[in-house]
Amino acid sequence: MQLGFLGQAERNPAEEKVGYVFPSPFFMSYTRRYLRFPSPILGREMEMLHFGHHGYPLICLPTSNGRFFDLEDRGIIASLGHHLEQGYLQAFCVDTLDWETLFNRELDVPQRRDRWLLLEQHWVEELIPYAKAEAQNDFLVVAGFSLGATHAVNLTCRHPGLVRRCLALGGPYDVAALGPITGWDPQQAEQELYFINPLAYMSNMSRQLWDQLGGRNTELKLLTAHRDHCLNDNLRLAEVLRRNDIPHHLEVWEGDHDWPTWQAQIRAFA
Repeated sequence: MQLGFLGQAERNPAEEKVGYVFPSPFFMSYTRRYLRFPSPILGREMEMLHFGHHGYPLICLPTSNGRFFDLEDRGIIASLGHHLEQGYLQAFCVDTLDWETLFNRELDVPQRRDRWLLLEQHWVEELIPYAKAEAQNDFLVVAGFSLGATHAVNLTCRHPGLVRRCLALGGPYDVAALGPITGWDPQQAEQELYFINPLAYMSNMSRQLWDQLGGRNTELKLLTAHRDHCLNDNLRLAEVLRRNDIPHHLEVWEGDHDWPTWQAQIRAFA
């Protein structure tokens, strides 16, 4: 299964000017900032692109092994141009460190899980408070693309009280089944990755517990397409959520597991 490896050349977003000229005949008037965000939890600086000047915070998570600048390069920010110009939202594009966590074959499965959990702690305790404070708005939206959608669903379903809307575009949700691209044994992964495997732990999530965790006002949107190779995972997760009476919204569009589909979906649902 391919999850959209990008293989892009390195670039230095810090050298680029504030603002962005899109491939269209007009200039989009909103701010663009490159940041190095210090993380005591990770013991390092995390790079970020911040677009917009007003509106709710939207944290954007790239595809597998993707970088924080991919969402700009792949047209997602351009698709949100009207939302940004009108001050409906601010986009915070960040790294997911897949190469150091889930895809790091030098580590065993528990070590990869623990590194991912440390990254999640950074998001919960450092990134999210920063984004909310910067936007002066507590209505947090998280959007992820391909494996980024897996991260977005995990963040939302493990901390539903923090996220008001999750936009999960084309994600795989059976993390244990990613063995062909991660190198782990699926049976071991089923045990070791249970609490970061949405199809596993959400199967045992009740509506009562969901509400207790703060999910009563959380919007969970699964967005996929007929030719998306992750379609089945989306259908399976939607069925689990339906069976357990967890509020959610599933849409299956015409399209593929690719950026043009995601550009249209993020424009419609952000």
